[in-house]
Amino acid sequence: MPEFMEVQLCFDEAGREIEILEVTRIGENEYRIEETPVFRPELSLGDIIKVKEERGVCHYVETVRKSDYRKVVRLLSREAARSPELAAFRERVLSRNGKWETVFGGVLIIHVPKEAEQPLKAELEAIARAYGI
Repeated sequence: MPEFMEVQLCFDEAGREIEILEVTRIGENEYRIEETPVFRPELSLGDIIKVKEERGVCHYVETVRKSDYRKVVRLLSREAARSPELAAFRERVLSRNGKWETVFGGVLIIHVPKEAEQPLKAELEAIARAYGI
């Protein structure tokens, strides 16, 4: 099984937009992203990207293949983020062959197969409404 590695991924020519991301090398200058880039909404966990490496920094060139996952992003209140309902929901995401991430303590990002997207999205919205979001 390939191991994750951290890379500095640069998104602009000036070198100001850099994120450190976990990736898996799948070929020469190609990586699969193993976590969602926070500041690049067009990229997602599971995308395969091409990079150009210079001085230890990988410069994003293009997306070779988009992930098969569907991405759902939801801002949550502190109470919802810590709720037993959300903990159970995250387990259901995993049981449907999905993955989840929490960013900045209150932004939940789920990645799920297409057939699981609508039911899980509806469930997440119900949790958010129950906690006043």
